[in-house]
Parts: sequence; structure tokens; C-alpha cells
Amino acid sequence: MNQLKIYLISLLFFSTIAKISNAQQNLFSTFNGNSFFQGDTINFEVGLNDNENKIKTASIHLWIEDIATGRKWHYKYPLINGNLAARLVIDSSLFPGNYAFNFLLQKNFFRIKGEVKNPFKKDKQINYVLLSKNKDIVPGELALDMNNSFISECMLFQDSAYIVFSRANHKAGNLEINLINDLDSSFTVIDSITNFISIFDKKDTTQKTIVAPTNYSFTAKDRLYKTIMPEVIVNAKSKKIIDNFQKDNVSGLFGGADGTVIDGLESDEISRAVDLFNFLISKVAGLSIKTNDEGVNSLMWRKQQTDIFIDEIRVDADLASQISLPDIAMIKIFEPGVQVAFGSGAGGTIAIYLKTGIYKRENKPTNNFRIMGYTGLDVIWK
Repeated sequence: MNQLKIYLISLLFFSTIAKISNAQQNLFSTFNGNSFFQGDTINFEVGLNDNENKIKTASIHLWIEDIATGRKWHYKYPLINGNLAARLVIDSSLFPGNYAFNFLLQKNFFRIKGEVKNPFKKDKQINYVLLSKNKDIVPGELALDMNNSFISECMLFQDSAYIVFSRANHKAGNLEINLINDLDSSFTVIDSITNFISIFDKKDTTQKTIVAPTNYSFTAKDRLYKTIMPEVIVNAKSKKIIDNFQKDNVSGLFGGADGTVIDGLESDEISRAVDLFNFLISKVAGLSIKTNDEGVNSLMWRKQQTDIFIDEIRVDADLASQISLPDIAMIKIFEPGVQVAFGSGAGGTIAIYLKTGIYKRENKPTNNFRIMGYTGLDVIWK
């Protein structure tokens, strides 16, 4: 498997996991060599020598450290059925030197955990939609306990994704969520193993051998990061902020000059609106709201349904209406007849982009987050 596609998996831990102690779990690792050149591929496997009655599903954190400089790289993999096989392609820009591959075993698997900060008495569950980097959409429901907290089953997806929460009764208003991810916060390492390799200049074709250092040690303390993307408020005011945002976040036909841009970074016009759809029809001539028999709204333009995209992922109007308006960085509007994706264009297109990275609001209540999943099984190390 060269690429993990996003999907939900009901991989609840076996009942024996409750019996795990801090004892060693016999973690092992194997490599296709210990000396490599720039451009080579490192194949490695990690597993448990005796996993018959122990961990079946867990996570492996790989910390690579340049022994000379202390520079570090962090990768995170799923351990399924007690085994992991992955590849790292050594980029030509990687400096020659000796590197330590530190594998840390964590019994947790990726799950969504958190609490509702503004619950209503009738809230028994909340809905979510996961929008993957691969443009897959996965909906789900999470039950709330007596403390208005929730936790999902195990999930497996690659790289980053957006998750949007909403109430089961959409008319009750937006949620304010405190999201917790213990997969990348402080955790107990239940086993670890270290391997040493050397990287040589691709122009150096002589045979090389390495000697593993005898005094090397690695600790995960203070090295793990939270997977919620850093939220840094943009303080500088510049006419180029929205242009920089488009350069970083808009791709393909969505970058066409035919689109009309509504700026949500330097202007508070979007964030002050009562709701998204009424804001849009006030800005776009010919755009209207259609409500079906179930009370669900959609947008129409020239009697055709308008396509809606969030971060260039096609979504239904109901999901778009749940987005917290202050979290919108930009809305790009394409008139009917302009095609920005396969099958789009007849009723126009509304492309919504959410604030992320340096553009995201700092410490503000929200119902949508960018979260980090697992590393792909075949990536470039640079």
C-alpha cells in the first residue's frame, strides 16, 4: 500500500489491551541496510516479536535525529495487527551524516476527543464531517456523556484533514468545541527501539561502514506536538494578505480570474453576517435560497443548484451552513457557466476557504479544526 486513503475503521482494541503494563513489549525493527546514499530508499518494518496476546492496534512515533546537529524529524504511523512496513525516500538535499531512528510505541490509536462548550439540555449527540486532503468526505455522529464530552472510534487517515462539528438540530445554532488529541500530546511510551544509519553524498560511490554510537540516548519528553494546527492571529494589515492567502491555498481552476473574491481576512463583513446564505444572496444578484420539505436550505442561481466547495472539496449546502462565519478567510464566487471542477458550473459555484495557519483565529471558540493524521507509508525524507 503506497498511499492511505481516508476511511473510518472500527478498530477497537482487543480486550487484552486493558491488561497492558509498562513491561517491555518486545518491539523490533528491520532495515534494508545501514548505509545509504542521497536518493536511495529506506525500507523498514516495525512490529512485535510476540503479539499474540498483546497489542494489535497502536501507533508508532518515529523520531529521526541527526546525531551531529540534533536536528529532528517526526513521523507517525499506524501499527495494525502488530506490524508496520513503510518507506522513506532520501531527498538529495539531506546532509550526509549519522542518523538515529527512534521508534516509540504508543498504545493509543487516533480518535477524536473533546467537549461541547455551549451545550443545550437537549443535546444528546453531535454530528461531524471529516474533509480529507484527498477530497474524501466522511460523516459521523458522536454521543455526548453527562459532562458533554465525546470520543470517537479509532480513525485512520493520512496527512491533514478538516473536521466540522454541528448540532443534531441544526436550527439550534453553532457549536463551540474544545478538541483534544492525546495521540500527539504527552503519552507513556510502552516500548522503544533505536537503529542507526549513515547517509552519504550521492557522488561518493565508495563502500561505507558505520559504527553505532555507544553513548546515544533519546527521550520523547517535550518533543511531541499537538495536532491542532497552530493558531496565530494576523496582526499586520496589508493589501497583500488576501493575495498571499490565495497563493498558499487556491489551486487549479479555482484560481481563475473569473471569480469574485470576498475578503474575510482584512474585512469583518463576513464575520458580522447573521448567516452565510443570506449574506451571499445579499452580495450576489440572481442567487436565491430554496428550502425543501424537510426544511433544508440550498442555493440556486438561474434556476440551477449552486455548487458549494469548502477548501476545494465539494460539500452539500447543509454542511456549508454550519461553518462558523468568523472562521471564513475568503469566499470566491464563480458565475454560472464557469467550470472550476468536473460537473460544476451550471448554477454557479461558491468556493469557501477557511482560515488556517497564520491566518487562523487565536484562542477563539469554533466548530471546525484542522487535524493531523498519520504519515503516508511512502514519503520523501528531507
